Amino acid sequence: MRKTKIGRALLLIAILSAAFQCARENTVQKQQVKVDFDFDGRKLGEVHDPEYEPWLIGEAGDLKKEFGEITVQLNGDMQSGWYKTNIQAPHYARLVSDGLMATGELEMIIRGLSPGTHSLLSFHNRFDGQESTDISPVDIFVNGKKVEMVRPTHKSTSTIDAAMVYTRFHVKKDESVTVRFVSKEPGEKLVVNGFELDYPNKMKQARNPFPENNDEHVAADGNLTLKWESPGGNTSHQLYFGTSETAVQNAKTTSEEYKGEMDTNAYDVSDLYSMQTYYWRVDETDENGETTRGTVWSFRPAQLAFPGAEGYGRFAIGGRGGKVVEVTNLNDSGPGSLRYAVEEEKGPRTIVFRVSGEIRLKSRMIANDKYVTIAGQTAPGKGIVITRAPVGLTGDDCITRFVRVRIGSGTTYDGMGLTGADHSIIDHCSVSWTIDEGFSSRGAHNITLQRTLISEALNVAGHDKYEKGKMHGYAATIGGNTGSFHHNLLAHNYGRNWSMGGGLSGDGYYTGRLDMRNNVVYNWGHRTTDGGAHEVVFENNYYKPGPATDLFYALTMDHEGVGKGIQRAYFSGNVMPGYFDENNQEKGRRSRISNGEIVDYETFVDQPFFKSYVTTQPARAAYKNVLSDVGANLPLDKHDQRILRETMDSTYTYKGKFSALGGMIDTEKDVGGLEDYPEEKRPADWDTDHDGLPDWWEKARGLNPDSGAGDFSDTNTDKNRDGFTELDHYLDWIAQPHYFVEAGGEASLGAKALFRGYREGPEYTIVNKENVSASVTEGKIRFKGAEKGMAYFEIQVKDASGDTMTRRVNVFVE
Repeated sequence: MRKTKIGRALLLIAILSAAFQCARENTVQKQQVKVDFDFDGRKLGEVHDPEYEPWLIGEAGDLKKEFGEITVQLNGDMQSGWYKTNIQAPHYARLVSDGLMATGELEMIIRGLSPGTHSLLSFHNRFDGQESTDISPVDIFVNGKKVEMVRPTHKSTSTIDAAMVYTRFHVKKDESVTVRFVSKEPGEKLVVNGFELDYPNKMKQARNPFPENNDEHVAADGNLTLKWESPGGNTSHQLYFGTSETAVQNAKTTSEEYKGEMDTNAYDVSDLYSMQTYYWRVDETDENGETTRGTVWSFRPAQLAFPGAEGYGRFAIGGRGGKVVEVTNLNDSGPGSLRYAVEEEKGPRTIVFRVSGEIRLKSRMIANDKYVTIAGQTAPGKGIVITRAPVGLTGDDCITRFVRVRIGSGTTYDGMGLTGADHSIIDHCSVSWTIDEGFSSRGAHNITLQRTLISEALNVAGHDKYEKGKMHGYAATIGGNTGSFHHNLLAHNYGRNWSMGGGLSGDGYYTGRLDMRNNVVYNWGHRTTDGGAHEVVFENNYYKPGPATDLFYALTMDHEGVGKGIQRAYFSGNVMPGYFDENNQEKGRRSRISNGEIVDYETFVDQPFFKSYVTTQPARAAYKNVLSDVGANLPLDKHDQRILRETMDSTYTYKGKFSALGGMIDTEKDVGGLEDYPEEKRPADWDTDHDGLPDWWEKARGLNPDSGAGDFSDTNTDKNRDGFTELDHYLDWIAQPHYFVEAGGEASLGAKALFRGYREGPEYTIVNKENVSASVTEGKIRFKGAEKGMAYFEIQVKDASGDTMTRRVNVFVE
């Protein structure tokens, strides 16, 4: 009897010990790896899903790569490929639109796994020209045992809809795992796009979140409803939300981040702050009670790039929250130069100028980092002018303001650009004397070009792609999805005013969504706006013919037989004095068909395709508004003053030596060359701690003007939580007309300088003010500071037509 009890006890101990060992092995630390097999025929940034580790696949028999403790070896007849259309679409299909292609069979050997149970999820989406009905199924074997069969999808438009296989397997100590993917048709190609090791089963996870994962530009207005989709069969959802990624990742139902069990796929959040990133996770429970842990998603509420930023690039983040980099010399390169700040410095940054004058570039300067602001308004004196080579802004979330670019004859260069950029904006810049074109934005997304002056593109200037003597003075080729182009002035450019370069998708369909409104174009030659894009909104623009003009359509939609699909335009409210106005818009537009393209649809439509996010005036009112506030006007240089005067007076001063057309110069020598831009430097005590905020500003705002080196806490503080940092407020202050006066002292300025476009019976009124007295008599504004500190007044003009404009003048009372 006793022996029996002892035996039972020993047996129970053995069972418990085995169970403990089994549990120990099965609760092993996860060794998580996420890999995207990438096509090696393109730049990594074009084909890679940033949520996965990249593995470029070339033509090789065997490949091996380490991921921490894990080593993965691939054996087989392999190559890589891609499907350009889907991979260039929004990022939902970036992972599954390229990858590894193997003939017949692929072997994957995984080493370094700890003892216990692990999981493998693989993606199988064909992206080649194979017909979807002819794709062979693929068998999956783990350590020689068949565990699954998958029928690959074909050109899936999102990762979550691609074919996947999820399998679990047990690993003993020091054991490798061999996974074989075998096509059921011998010699048939099979595809593996990527894999996840030790992650939850994506097929059972919550998916398609709103906002999209990693979206930093969510128009939330403080409140937002989170939404997601669930796989079929799920009955409840557990939601976690917070401001720490780690906390949300590790949260349990007892954690502060747990917001409860949801019976719908929505959850309201409030009091959101644009300087904060938010994280959330949804765990899904199915009808069998099994819960699948969700992916941690993130988003950030949108914030205007600066007050007055509009259009689809209005939410550019720029260098907000990062460091400040000073430009201290006019050199082409090296420490202290603009090129060094743009190309050599790294991380989010705002570039400020402690020097003014001419920067002669020896080669193209390209800002391809994310989160960069070039604040030209910070330069002293007459400001900065960049000559001889262009400035390319190809990085995402970039802001450039109050910069002049005057290239000059010689090398065939353009001026400025946003080619390939996303969520970026150029504001109040001035571009002239380019040989190629003043501005370009092919392949861009969510961009804005606003209040920029593009003038005097060199006409017969020896462009290296055209025959001698050909006129080429081109203003701009614009692309974007979506691109906003508003309140700009294009003057004395022979052609491409604008040229629409919507482009083609990977499978040859027309792309591009372009919004052109409230622009002023003066004195073109034989080309106004032409070219093509998928959807065009052309609204309330003012086209003013000049002495060189011989074409009187504002918009030409070209159907050139280069792509598939449709190209349509909404054309409304545009004006060309003497030729058409708001009442006969059909006279201002046309379509042209060439190369046999079949256009079996109406090119022009009655409703716009999308919102503009731009404060829009009637065309005649916009004409006055633009001429009153455009270009790098802090201050306007002599060149831009002349361009504005000639536009208003319908005149020209110079013409080209070769083209002999009024206003169309061939070289900058035709206008006397570059005017003087004196070098002027800020004094040493202007910004003692080099944080971008002048000492006088920090003292007035209760900040520390002598903080330690590299301390940008004052710069990035946001005391009132309005989403604009202290540096944002300063940059906006100096971006307006601004003056320094002594307490009790008086200053004055002419109102016409603020409203030069309003010539017909202008009347001026002070409509708002703070800490300053201000009055206007006979066009002269007199103002007097009250108490020491910040002050401002707003003045409004109203002309004989009833058109109005209000501008702010900032004052610092010393």
